[in-house]
Amino acid sequence: MEGMRRREQEPLDAQWYGRFEGAGSFQAYEYFSGDREARAEQKRAFMDGEIDAPALDYPKLNMGDLQTKEDDLLALKKDILNKEPNPDVKQAYRWKINEKIAEVRMMKAALNGNMKRFSKYTSFVYGEPSAQVFGYTLATESKKAHDALSSDNPDIAAAAQQLIEILPEGSAHDVAALPTQNIVDAMQVQTLDAFSEAMAAVDTKVEQYEAGQIQEVFREAMSSLELTGWTVEVVDTGKTSISVNQEEKKVVVPEGRSMTAKKLQQLIVHEIGTHVARRVNGEHSKLQLLGLGLDRYERGEEGVATMREQAVTGDVQDFAGMAGHLGIALARGVDGQKRGFREVYEIIRAQMYLEKLLSGMDPAAASGKADTLAYNRSVRVFRGTDGKTPGVCFTKDMIYREGNIDIWNLVGEDPDAAMQFSVGKYDPSNPEHLALLSRLGITDTDLAA
Repeated sequence: MEGMRRREQEPLDAQWYGRFEGAGSFQAYEYFSGDREARAEQKRAFMDGEIDAPALDYPKLNMGDLQTKEDDLLALKKDILNKEPNPDVKQAYRWKINEKIAEVRMMKAALNGNMKRFSKYTSFVYGEPSAQVFGYTLATESKKAHDALSSDNPDIAAAAQQLIEILPEGSAHDVAALPTQNIVDAMQVQTLDAFSEAMAAVDTKVEQYEAGQIQEVFREAMSSLELTGWTVEVVDTGKTSISVNQEEKKVVVPEGRSMTAKKLQQLIVHEIGTHVARRVNGEHSKLQLLGLGLDRYERGEEGVATMREQAVTGDVQDFAGMAGHLGIALARGVDGQKRGFREVYEIIRAQMYLEKLLSGMDPAAASGKADTLAYNRSVRVFRGTDGKTPGVCFTKDMIYREGNIDIWNLVGEDPDAAMQFSVGKYDPSNPEHLALLSRLGITDTDLAA
Protein backbone atom coordinates (compact mmCIF):
# COMPACT_ATOMS: atom_id res chain seq x y z
CA MET A 1 0.00 0.00 0.00
CA GLU A 2 2.75 2.46 0.91
CA GLY A 3 5.06 2.14 -2.08
CA MET A 4 4.27 4.22 -5.15
CA ARG A 5 3.98 2.97 -8.71
CA ARG A 6 6.32 4.45 -11.25
CA ARG A 7 4.93 7.69 -12.58
CA GLU A 8 3.66 7.31 -16.15
CA GLN A 9 3.55 11.00 -17.02
CA GLU A 10 5.20 14.23 -15.99
CA PRO A 11 3.66 15.81 -12.88
CA LEU A 12 1.37 18.78 -13.44
CA ASP A 13 3.71 21.03 -11.42
CA ALA A 14 7.05 19.70 -12.64
CA GLN A 15 8.28 23.16 -13.63
CA TRP A 16 7.52 24.64 -10.18
CA TYR A 17 8.15 22.00 -7.53
CA GLY A 18 11.94 22.10 -7.59
CA ARG A 19 11.94 25.85 -7.00
CA PHE A 20 9.40 25.51 -4.24
CA GLU A 21 11.39 22.75 -2.57
CA GLY A 22 14.45 24.99 -2.57
CA ALA A 23 12.62 27.98 -1.11
CA GLY A 24 9.86 26.46 0.99
CA SER A 25 10.86 23.09 2.47
CA PHE A 26 11.83 24.69 5.80
CA GLN A 27 9.77 24.25 8.96
CA ALA A 28 9.87 27.11 11.46
CA TYR A 29 10.15 24.97 14.57
CA GLU A 30 13.45 23.54 13.34
CA TYR A 31 14.86 27.06 13.77
CA PHE A 32 13.52 27.63 17.28
CA SER A 33 16.07 25.47 19.13
CA GLY A 34 18.75 27.22 21.16
CA ASP A 35 22.28 26.98 22.48
CA ARG A 36 22.41 24.05 24.88
CA GLU A 37 24.45 25.78 27.59
CA ALA A 38 22.39 28.94 27.44
CA ARG A 39 19.14 26.99 27.61
CA ALA A 40 20.43 24.87 30.51
CA GLU A 41 21.30 27.98 32.50
CA GLN A 42 17.86 29.46 31.87
CA LYS A 43 16.24 26.21 33.03
CA ARG A 44 18.30 26.25 36.22
CA ALA A 45 17.35 29.85 36.95
CA PHE A 46 13.69 29.08 36.34
CA MET A 47 13.65 25.98 38.52
CA ASP A 48 15.43 27.87 41.30
CA GLY A 49 12.76 30.55 41.18
CA GLU A 50 15.09 33.31 40.04
CA ILE A 51 13.06 34.06 36.91
CA ASP A 52 9.45 33.49 35.83
CA ALA A 53 10.31 32.75 32.21
CA PRO A 54 13.47 31.55 30.48
CA ALA A 55 15.04 33.87 27.93
CA LEU A 56 14.88 31.59 24.90
CA ASP A 57 17.66 32.16 22.35
CA TYR A 58 17.36 31.40 18.62
CA PRO A 59 20.87 31.19 17.13
CA LYS A 60 19.65 29.40 13.98
CA LEU A 61 17.62 32.42 12.86
CA ASN A 62 19.42 34.71 10.43
CA MET A 63 17.75 37.76 8.92
CA GLY A 64 19.64 37.53 5.64
CA ASP A 65 18.62 33.90 5.17
CA LEU A 66 15.02 34.66 6.05
CA GLN A 67 14.88 37.56 3.60
CA THR A 68 16.24 35.35 0.84
CA LYS A 69 13.55 32.75 1.58
CA GLU A 70 10.83 35.40 1.44
CA ASP A 71 12.16 36.95 -1.77
CA ASP A 72 12.40 33.56 -3.47
CA LEU A 73 8.86 32.65 -2.43
CA LEU A 74 7.45 35.96 -3.64
CA ALA A 75 9.23 35.58 -7.00
CA LEU A 76 7.98 32.01 -7.40
CA LYS A 77 4.44 33.04 -6.55
CA LYS A 78 4.54 35.80 -9.16
CA ASP A 79 5.81 33.42 -11.86
CA ILE A 80 3.18 30.78 -11.09
CA LEU A 81 0.33 33.29 -11.09
CA ASN A 82 1.51 34.70 -14.43
CA LYS A 83 2.48 31.49 -16.22
CA GLU A 84 0.67 28.45 -14.79
CA PRO A 85 -2.29 27.49 -17.03
CA ASN A 86 -3.90 24.93 -14.71
CA PRO A 87 -6.19 26.77 -12.24
CA ASP A 88 -5.98 24.00 -9.63
CA VAL A 89 -2.19 23.99 -9.66
CA LYS A 90 -2.15 27.78 -9.53
CA GLN A 91 -4.50 27.94 -6.57
CA ALA A 92 -2.75 25.16 -4.64
CA TYR A 93 0.59 26.93 -4.94
CA ARG A 94 -0.91 30.36 -4.18
CA TRP A 95 -2.32 29.14 -0.86
CA LYS A 96 0.79 27.14 0.04
CA ILE A 97 3.23 29.94 -0.77
CA ASN A 98 1.14 32.45 1.19
CA GLU A 99 1.37 30.11 4.19
CA LYS A 100 5.15 29.77 3.86
CA ILE A 101 5.60 33.54 3.50
CA ALA A 102 3.65 33.99 6.73
CA GLU A 103 5.90 31.37 8.34
CA VAL A 104 9.01 33.30 7.28
CA ARG A 105 7.55 36.51 8.68
CA MET A 106 6.76 34.72 11.93
CA MET A 107 10.43 33.68 12.13
CA LYS A 108 11.48 37.28 11.46
CA ALA A 109 9.22 38.41 14.29
CA ALA A 110 10.84 35.86 16.59
CA LEU A 111 14.27 37.20 15.70
CA ASN A 112 13.17 40.81 16.18
CA GLY A 113 11.25 40.11 19.37
CA ASN A 114 8.07 41.53 17.85
CA MET A 115 5.49 39.49 19.75
CA LYS A 116 2.47 41.21 18.21
CA ARG A 117 3.53 40.15 14.72
CA PHE A 118 4.59 36.70 15.92
CA SER A 119 1.13 36.17 17.39
CA LYS A 120 -0.52 37.28 14.15
CA TYR A 121 1.47 34.92 11.96
CA THR A 122 1.32 31.82 14.17
CA SER A 123 -2.46 32.25 14.15
CA PHE A 124 -2.46 32.58 10.35
CA VAL A 125 -0.35 29.45 9.85
CA TYR A 126 -1.72 27.12 12.54
CA GLY A 127 -4.97 28.70 13.70
CA GLU A 128 -6.28 29.13 17.24
CA PRO A 129 -7.04 26.44 19.83
CA SER A 130 -10.65 25.30 19.89
CA ALA A 131 -12.63 26.42 22.95
CA GLN A 132 -14.67 23.24 22.65
CA VAL A 133 -11.60 21.00 22.71
CA PHE A 134 -10.17 23.03 25.61
CA GLY A 135 -13.41 22.56 27.55
CA TYR A 136 -13.36 18.85 26.78
CA THR A 137 -9.80 18.59 28.09
CA LEU A 138 -10.56 20.56 31.27
CA ALA A 139 -13.61 18.40 31.97
CA THR A 140 -11.65 15.19 31.37
CA GLU A 141 -8.73 16.19 33.59
CA SER A 142 -11.03 17.57 36.28
CA LYS A 143 -12.92 14.28 36.43
CA LYS A 144 -9.66 12.36 36.80
CA ALA A 145 -8.65 14.62 39.68
CA HIS A 146 -12.01 14.36 41.45
CA ASP A 147 -11.93 10.57 41.09
CA ALA A 148 -8.44 10.54 42.62
CA LEU A 149 -9.58 12.52 45.68
CA SER A 150 -10.95 9.32 47.18
CA SER A 151 -7.64 7.47 46.81
CA ASP A 152 -6.30 5.66 49.89
CA ASN A 153 -2.88 7.05 48.95
CA PRO A 154 -2.56 10.44 50.69
CA ASP A 155 -0.02 11.67 48.13
CA ILE A 156 -2.43 10.99 45.26
CA ALA A 157 -5.33 12.62 47.10
CA ALA A 158 -3.21 15.69 47.88
CA ALA A 159 -1.99 15.96 44.25
CA ALA A 160 -5.58 15.65 43.04
CA GLN A 161 -6.69 18.46 45.35
CA GLN A 162 -3.82 20.65 44.11
CA LEU A 163 -4.80 20.09 40.48
CA ILE A 164 -8.46 20.85 41.17
CA GLU A 165 -7.46 24.14 42.80
CA ILE A 166 -5.15 25.27 40.00
CA LEU A 167 -7.02 23.98 36.94
CA PRO A 168 -9.32 26.56 35.33
CA GLU A 169 -13.02 25.88 35.51
CA GLY A 170 -14.47 24.58 32.29
CA SER A 171 -17.65 23.10 30.98
CA ALA A 172 -17.77 19.78 29.21
CA HIS A 173 -18.22 19.87 25.45
CA ASP A 174 -19.30 17.01 23.23
CA VAL A 175 -16.30 17.39 20.95
CA ALA A 176 -16.64 13.80 19.87
CA ALA A 177 -17.10 10.41 21.39
CA LEU A 178 -13.96 8.34 21.56
CA PRO A 179 -13.82 5.87 18.67
CA THR A 180 -15.72 2.63 19.20
CA GLN A 181 -13.68 -0.51 19.62
CA ASN A 182 -14.92 -1.72 16.24
CA ILE A 183 -13.42 1.36 14.57
CA VAL A 184 -10.17 1.04 16.55
CA ASP A 185 -9.96 -2.62 15.53
CA ALA A 186 -10.57 -1.74 11.87
CA MET A 187 -7.82 0.88 11.93
CA GLN A 188 -5.49 -1.54 13.70
CA VAL A 189 -6.01 -4.16 10.98
CA GLN A 190 -5.45 -1.58 8.26
CA THR A 191 -2.38 -0.09 9.94
CA LEU A 192 -0.76 -3.44 10.64
CA ASP A 193 -1.50 -4.60 7.11
CA ALA A 194 0.11 -1.51 5.61
CA PHE A 195 3.17 -1.48 7.85
CA SER A 196 3.70 -5.09 8.89
CA GLU A 197 6.95 -5.43 6.95
CA ALA A 198 8.30 -2.17 8.35
CA MET A 199 7.32 -3.11 11.90
CA ALA A 200 8.96 -6.52 11.46
CA ALA A 201 12.28 -4.73 11.85
CA VAL A 202 11.48 -4.54 15.58
CA ASP A 203 12.35 -7.56 17.71
CA THR A 204 9.62 -7.57 20.35
CA LYS A 205 11.84 -9.71 22.61
CA VAL A 206 14.21 -6.76 23.06
CA GLU A 207 13.21 -4.96 26.25
CA GLN A 208 14.84 -1.61 25.45
CA TYR A 209 16.13 -0.13 22.21
CA GLU A 210 18.97 2.39 22.37
CA ALA A 211 19.62 5.23 19.90
CA GLY A 212 21.92 3.28 17.57
CA GLN A 213 19.48 0.37 17.43
CA ILE A 214 16.59 2.75 16.74
CA GLN A 215 18.59 4.19 13.86
CA GLU A 216 19.06 0.75 12.30
CA VAL A 217 15.41 -0.18 12.74
CA PHE A 218 14.30 3.04 11.06
CA ARG A 219 16.66 2.38 8.16
CA GLU A 220 15.26 -1.13 7.74
CA ALA A 221 11.70 0.22 7.91
CA MET A 222 12.39 2.79 5.18
CA SER A 223 13.99 0.12 3.03
CA SER A 224 10.99 -2.20 3.38
CA LEU A 225 8.68 0.67 2.35
CA GLU A 226 10.99 1.56 -0.57
CA LEU A 227 11.53 5.08 0.75
CA THR A 228 14.78 6.32 -0.78
CA GLY A 229 16.71 9.56 -0.54
CA TRP A 230 16.40 9.83 3.24
CA THR A 231 18.90 9.37 6.05
CA VAL A 232 18.59 8.52 9.74
CA GLU A 233 21.08 10.23 12.03
CA VAL A 234 21.86 9.91 15.72
CA VAL A 235 22.56 13.44 16.91
CA ASP A 236 23.63 14.89 20.24
CA THR A 237 21.02 17.67 20.32
CA GLY A 238 20.17 17.84 24.00
CA LYS A 239 16.57 16.98 23.07
CA THR A 240 14.73 13.73 23.73
CA SER A 241 12.12 13.67 20.97
CA ILE A 242 12.65 12.00 17.60
CA SER A 243 11.87 14.31 14.68
CA VAL A 244 11.64 14.33 10.89
CA ASN A 245 13.45 17.18 9.14
CA GLN A 246 11.69 17.77 5.81
CA GLU A 247 14.20 20.39 4.69
CA GLU A 248 17.20 18.06 5.02
CA LYS A 249 15.31 14.80 4.38
CA LYS A 250 16.49 13.13 7.53
CA VAL A 251 15.09 11.47 10.63
CA VAL A 252 16.87 12.68 13.76
CA VAL A 253 17.30 10.32 16.72
CA PRO A 254 18.65 12.04 19.84
CA GLU A 255 21.73 10.47 21.34
CA GLY A 256 20.80 8.77 24.58
CA ARG A 257 17.20 8.14 23.53
CA SER A 258 15.81 4.73 24.42
CA MET A 259 12.38 3.12 24.20
CA THR A 260 10.49 -0.14 24.38
CA ALA A 261 9.88 -2.33 21.34
CA LYS A 262 6.17 -1.47 21.39
CA LYS A 263 6.89 2.27 21.41
CA LEU A 264 9.36 1.81 18.55
CA GLN A 265 6.67 0.08 16.48
CA GLN A 266 4.36 3.03 17.12
CA LEU A 267 7.03 5.49 16.02
CA ILE A 268 7.65 3.53 12.82
CA VAL A 269 4.05 4.11 11.70
CA HIS A 270 4.15 7.71 12.92
CA GLU A 271 7.52 9.00 11.75
CA ILE A 272 8.42 6.68 8.86
CA GLY A 273 5.04 5.41 7.69
CA THR A 274 3.41 8.83 7.81
CA HIS A 275 5.86 11.76 7.81
CA VAL A 276 8.44 10.22 5.46
CA ALA A 277 6.16 8.03 3.32
CA ARG A 278 3.66 10.79 2.59
CA ARG A 279 6.55 13.01 1.44
CA VAL A 280 7.94 10.38 -0.92
CA ASN A 281 4.53 9.29 -2.21
CA GLY A 282 3.40 12.86 -2.77
CA GLU A 283 6.46 13.65 -4.85
CA HIS A 284 5.66 10.65 -7.07
CA SER A 285 2.06 11.73 -7.61
CA LYS A 286 0.47 13.86 -10.33
CA LEU A 287 0.95 16.90 -8.06
CA GLN A 288 4.43 16.95 -6.55
CA LEU A 289 3.37 19.64 -4.11
CA LEU A 290 1.77 16.80 -2.15
CA GLY A 291 5.34 15.92 -1.16
CA LEU A 292 5.78 19.04 0.96
CA GLY A 293 2.08 19.41 1.54
CA LEU A 294 -0.96 21.44 0.64
CA ASP A 295 -1.61 24.51 2.76
CA ARG A 296 -2.34 23.72 6.43
CA TYR A 297 -1.84 20.00 5.82
CA GLU A 298 -0.09 19.48 9.16
CA ARG A 299 -3.28 19.27 11.19
CA GLY A 300 -4.36 16.28 9.10
CA GLU A 301 -0.85 14.88 8.95
CA GLU A 302 -0.45 14.75 12.72
CA GLY A 303 -3.99 13.46 13.02
CA VAL A 304 -3.16 10.54 10.72
CA ALA A 305 0.18 9.91 12.43
CA THR A 306 -1.27 9.86 15.95
CA MET A 307 -4.31 7.81 14.89
CA ARG A 308 -2.02 5.17 13.40
CA GLU A 309 0.17 5.23 16.50
CA GLN A 310 -2.88 4.61 18.70
CA ALA A 311 -4.21 1.97 16.31
CA VAL A 312 -1.08 -0.13 16.81
CA THR A 313 -1.99 -0.54 20.50
CA GLY A 314 -5.63 -1.28 19.73
CA ASP A 315 -6.71 0.80 22.71
CA VAL A 316 -7.75 4.48 22.72
CA GLN A 317 -8.37 5.94 26.19
CA ASP A 318 -8.19 9.58 25.10
CA PHE A 319 -7.54 11.65 22.02
CA ALA A 320 -3.83 12.36 21.46
CA GLY A 321 -1.96 15.58 22.20
CA MET A 322 -3.62 16.58 25.48
CA ALA A 323 -0.66 18.37 27.08
CA GLY A 324 0.21 20.40 23.98
CA HIS A 325 -3.33 21.59 23.44
CA LEU A 326 -3.83 22.35 27.12
CA GLY A 327 -0.64 24.41 27.31
CA ILE A 328 -1.44 26.46 24.21
CA ALA A 329 -5.06 27.07 25.24
CA LEU A 330 -3.89 28.19 28.68
CA ALA A 331 -1.28 30.53 27.23
CA ARG A 332 -3.64 31.93 24.62
CA GLY A 333 -6.26 32.56 27.29
CA VAL A 334 -9.10 30.63 25.73
CA ASP A 335 -10.79 30.85 29.14
CA GLY A 336 -10.35 34.62 29.22
CA GLN A 337 -7.04 34.71 31.12
CA LYS A 338 -3.86 35.02 29.06
CA ARG A 339 -0.86 33.41 30.68
CA GLY A 340 2.92 33.52 30.57
CA PHE A 341 5.49 30.76 31.00
CA ARG A 342 5.37 30.32 34.79
CA GLU A 343 1.57 30.14 34.96
CA VAL A 344 1.36 27.56 32.17
CA TYR A 345 4.18 25.53 33.71
CA GLU A 346 2.53 25.32 37.13
CA ILE A 347 -0.78 24.02 35.76
CA ILE A 348 0.85 21.46 33.47
CA ARG A 349 3.17 20.36 36.27
CA ALA A 350 0.24 19.72 38.61
CA GLN A 351 -1.48 17.64 35.94
CA MET A 352 1.65 15.64 35.17
CA TYR A 353 2.52 15.07 38.84
CA LEU A 354 -0.88 13.49 39.49
CA GLU A 355 -0.59 11.45 36.30
CA LYS A 356 2.79 10.03 37.33
CA LEU A 357 1.57 9.19 40.84
CA LEU A 358 -1.43 7.39 39.36
CA SER A 359 0.94 5.41 37.12
CA GLY A 360 2.65 4.01 40.23
CA MET A 361 5.67 6.30 40.66
CA ASP A 362 6.76 7.22 44.16
CA PRO A 363 6.36 10.93 45.05
CA ALA A 364 10.03 11.85 44.63
CA ALA A 365 10.33 10.25 41.19
CA ALA A 366 6.94 11.62 40.13
CA SER A 367 7.92 15.13 41.22
CA GLY A 368 11.20 15.06 39.32
CA LYS A 369 9.54 13.65 36.21
CA ALA A 370 6.76 16.23 36.35
CA ASP A 371 9.30 19.05 36.69
CA THR A 372 11.14 17.96 33.56
CA LEU A 373 8.12 17.15 31.43
CA ALA A 374 6.25 20.33 32.36
CA TYR A 375 9.29 22.50 31.67
CA ASN A 376 9.97 20.89 28.30
CA ARG A 377 6.30 21.18 27.34
CA SER A 378 6.23 24.84 28.33
CA VAL A 379 9.30 25.52 26.19
CA ARG A 380 7.47 23.94 23.24
CA VAL A 381 4.44 26.11 23.93
CA PHE A 382 6.49 29.32 24.03
CA ARG A 383 9.21 28.55 21.49
CA GLY A 384 9.76 31.41 19.09
CA THR A 385 8.54 33.93 21.67
CA ASP A 386 10.06 35.88 24.53
CA GLY A 387 8.02 33.74 26.95
CA LYS A 388 7.16 36.85 28.92
CA THR A 389 4.22 38.25 26.97
CA PRO A 390 1.00 36.67 28.26
CA GLY A 391 -1.09 35.25 25.45
CA VAL A 392 1.73 34.97 22.90
CA CYS A 393 2.81 31.42 22.13
CA PHE A 394 3.61 29.08 19.24
CA THR A 395 0.25 27.47 18.44
CA LYS A 396 1.52 24.54 16.34
CA ASP A 397 1.16 21.75 18.90
CA MET A 398 -2.60 22.25 19.23
CA ILE A 399 -2.96 20.52 15.86
CA TYR A 400 -2.03 17.12 17.31
CA ARG A 401 -5.15 16.89 19.46
CA GLU A 402 -7.53 18.63 17.08
CA GLY A 403 -6.17 16.67 14.11
CA ASN A 404 -6.46 13.41 16.03
CA ILE A 405 -10.10 14.17 16.82
CA ASP A 406 -10.78 15.05 13.18
CA ILE A 407 -9.26 11.84 11.84
CA TRP A 408 -11.00 9.55 14.33
CA ASN A 409 -14.28 11.28 13.47
CA LEU A 410 -13.57 10.78 9.78
CA VAL A 411 -12.73 7.08 9.92
CA GLY A 412 -15.60 6.57 12.34
CA GLU A 413 -17.96 7.68 9.59
CA ASP A 414 -16.02 6.10 6.71
CA PRO A 415 -13.26 3.60 7.56
CA ASP A 416 -12.35 3.29 3.87
CA ALA A 417 -11.26 6.95 3.85
CA ALA A 418 -8.01 5.79 5.45
CA MET A 419 -7.06 3.97 2.24
CA GLN A 420 -6.12 7.29 0.64
CA PHE A 421 -4.17 8.79 3.55
CA SER A 422 -0.78 7.85 2.10
CA VAL A 423 -1.05 9.51 -1.33
CA GLY A 424 0.71 12.60 -0.02
CA LYS A 425 0.60 15.41 2.51
CA TYR A 426 -2.94 16.75 2.67
CA ASP A 427 -5.58 17.09 5.39
CA PRO A 428 -8.19 14.34 4.93
CA SER A 429 -10.70 16.40 6.94
CA ASN A 430 -10.31 19.49 4.72
CA PRO A 431 -13.05 19.57 2.04
CA GLU A 432 -10.97 21.83 -0.23
CA HIS A 433 -8.11 19.35 -0.18
CA LEU A 434 -10.43 16.48 -0.97
CA ALA A 435 -12.04 18.41 -3.83
CA LEU A 436 -8.62 19.21 -5.30
CA LEU A 437 -7.50 15.57 -5.19
CA SER A 438 -10.77 14.54 -6.80
CA ARG A 439 -10.45 17.05 -9.64
CA LEU A 440 -6.88 15.93 -10.30
CA GLY A 441 -7.82 12.26 -10.15
CA ILE A 442 -5.43 11.46 -7.29
CA THR A 443 -6.76 8.44 -5.35
CA ASP A 444 -5.56 5.40 -3.48
CA THR A 445 -5.36 3.57 -6.81
CA ASP A 446 -2.14 5.53 -7.35
CA LEU A 447 -0.62 3.46 -4.57
CA ALA A 448 0.86 0.08 -5.35
CA ALA A 449 -0.85 -2.82 -3.63
